[in-house]
Amino acid sequence: MKNHTRYRLSAALALLAALSLIISACGTPPATTAPTQDLSMVRTQSAQTVIADVTKNAPPTATATEAFIGPTPNPSVPVAVVPTADPSGPSAVAKANTSIYSGPGVDYVLYGTFVGSQSAIVVGKSEDSQWWAISVPVAPTGAGWVSAGVVNATNVSNVPVLPTPPVPETAEMVPPEPTDPQATAIANTYVRSGPAANFPAYGIALTGATGRVIGKSEDGQWWVVRLNPINVSIGYGWISALYVQTANTSNVQTIQNPHTYTTAAPPPPASGAPSATTTDYVNVRTGPGTNYPVLVVAPPNTTGEVTGKSSDSAWWQVKVSTQYSSTGLGWVSAGYVIPQNTGSVPVVASPPTPVVPATPSASGSCTVVSQSPVDGTTFTADTPFTTTWVLKNTGSSKWSHGEVDLRYVGASNNVQMHTGSDLYDLPTDIQPGQTYNFSVSMIAPYTVGTYGETWEVGSGSKTICQFYVYINVSTNAPTPTAAPPTATAAAPTVTSYP
Repeated sequence: MKNHTRYRLSAALALLAALSLIISACGTPPATTAPTQDLSMVRTQSAQTVIADVTKNAPPTATATEAFIGPTPNPSVPVAVVPTADPSGPSAVAKANTSIYSGPGVDYVLYGTFVGSQSAIVVGKSEDSQWWAISVPVAPTGAGWVSAGVVNATNVSNVPVLPTPPVPETAEMVPPEPTDPQATAIANTYVRSGPAANFPAYGIALTGATGRVIGKSEDGQWWVVRLNPINVSIGYGWISALYVQTANTSNVQTIQNPHTYTTAAPPPPASGAPSATTTDYVNVRTGPGTNYPVLVVAPPNTTGEVTGKSSDSAWWQVKVSTQYSSTGLGWVSAGYVIPQNTGSVPVVASPPTPVVPATPSASGSCTVVSQSPVDGTTFTADTPFTTTWVLKNTGSSKWSHGEVDLRYVGASNNVQMHTGSDLYDLPTDIQPGQTYNFSVSMIAPYTVGTYGETWEVGSGSKTICQFYVYINVSTNAPTPTAAPPTATAAAPTVTSYP
């Protein structure tokens, strides 16, 4: 028994010794670690907990009518400044940043961005109730349009339905070559006849359209872009730097700002008569086309009587003061007026298109004593220059201040060169034998050829005399050297630069 017990004890001790050797060979055992959880399980559970909490406390899902469905503006477009609405009056609060247009639709000119949570005064609604008109004091008509789907409108049940203005025609800018100075519209914007909002527009430059830049305004806030002269006879217009992105424009020339036109409202129409109300500053011309001279500019929100329309219905004939037209009639583009009661207006014949020969000569009761530049001077395309005539009254009657004007008549090839007004008043009387210096800023057209303009001294429907200038345009022209104007010693000289 003892021997068996001794044997079992020895075997146990031997086994323990062997285990000890094995453990020693493997090194010090690692410290015991606490049990861990599966991290993927923890993350899954945490996400589920968060989602459950968010879902539990989330606001109700927006309905389709509450979803943002309006036009989203380019972030580079200026923010519109609008009066804050009185909560007790008609108002609209933007749900998110959206756009303010000149009419109830995205085809109109974009005025600016209506910032989310901003309020505005509602002044009217569109005929289909899909757009609200809000107060925008700096806009030509004092109002702009926002989509009803992007604002919360209150207290608007009694606002008036406003007539839908026409969408102005597109201004066809001349495409640039890759290295040309150029401007690309970042939003629908007007191309105007001068560098300010009170100059009438030639049309809309559509978003993404690119035009060739030939110059900039004196303050650098407007670019001068080339336009198709078939559509706009002057061949260029002005576009605001706020609504374009430019390239290759660091060395473009500064172009003198044109003179503003005389602005006057037309005579009010009789009650119920066919009429047209302006939506912007509008040129009133002698005929239905941009190649006809401007008589006067009608300001926004003014109404005149309509007496006829052009054969293509693109122009309305309207009554104007005989102060500006001896016939008491003028023409306005249909793209910038809202017509009323014009269903029975007749088509009327257009006056003759102004025609100027390529190499004209002066005529009537005046003599061109000198002219700068001389006829036939060659200019490089897009070069600005000033034409000065020294005119002598060779008639028997004085040219009376307040009665006699200097007027643009027309241009050869229907391509206008002057940049200012079409009509200037004499600053003083010009007696027989006296001379008068008359200067006009011009820009050489952008295509090679011969171009000219006709001007006249006139009173009412009477032409006293006409005078001209014609130039040649080349792609590589020498710099013109123009002699200064001179006057005859026999008569006093009256100098004026309108």
